[in-house]
Amino acid sequence: MSHKASLHRQQSASSVPLIELEDFCFAYEQNPVLRHITLTINAGDSVVLMGDNGSGKSTLLKALSGLAFAQRGSYRFCGEEVSERTMRGSFAKRLHQRVGFIFQDSDSQLFCPSVEDEIAFGPRQMGLPEEEVLRRVDDTSRLLDIEGLRTRAPYTLSGGEKKRVAIACILSMNPDVFCFDEPLAGLDAKTRAWLLGFLKQLKGAGKTLVIATHDQSLADEVADYFVYMGDSHGYEDRPHVHINS
Repeated sequence: MSHKASLHRQQSASSVPLIELEDFCFAYEQNPVLRHITLTINAGDSVVLMGDNGSGKSTLLKALSGLAFAQRGSYRFCGEEVSERTMRGSFAKRLHQRVGFIFQDSDSQLFCPSVEDEIAFGPRQMGLPEEEVLRRVDDTSRLLDIEGLRTRAPYTLSGGEKKRVAIACILSMNPDVFCFDEPLAGLDAKTRAWLLGFLKQLKGAGKTLVIATHDQSLADEVADYFVYMGDSHGYEDRPHVHINS
């Protein structure tokens, strides 16, 4: 699908779930973080992960993005196994094109000398012709209203500007899945309002959203259903999944 300056709703004819985790377990140095998670996410779903700090929300997002791997159980994306073995080959590039991860701390994501280079980095890694790379930079900069920042160094930007640039870096690759870790944390009211509207745009375009957040207003606005991490309960009047991690 070609990259456009506007978001177009996607339709999926495939009956294979986009994301499947079965008995997924992960630990940091013998410290269990994700335990026996079984979860299916279909194309176009908007899923909100909720739970206390340390319940594994961020680690689950990393796993979906191919940055942490099952030590027991499995993760399949469009029916293909995601593991340390498969991510050593060409599948890694395909997964990172289709699943974008926006970190809570934008400074962890931005490393190029200019905003323009940041946005171009992903498309260049995809091997796209330079003409297409520049087109995507233009389109994405215009869509996120950051055209005036293109020559700036990321470290000179405000928190809200960094968040827009971090999103632009992922959007320029036109992924199917957007994973957001606490997207509204630390933002001013104006940027929060903009980002909430943008998430609704992504949802309306048929993108798959997986969002870890403590923000109830965000959860209520965008969630098709909730996944509860840890022992917390609530929202019994809403479709949900509960996971003891």
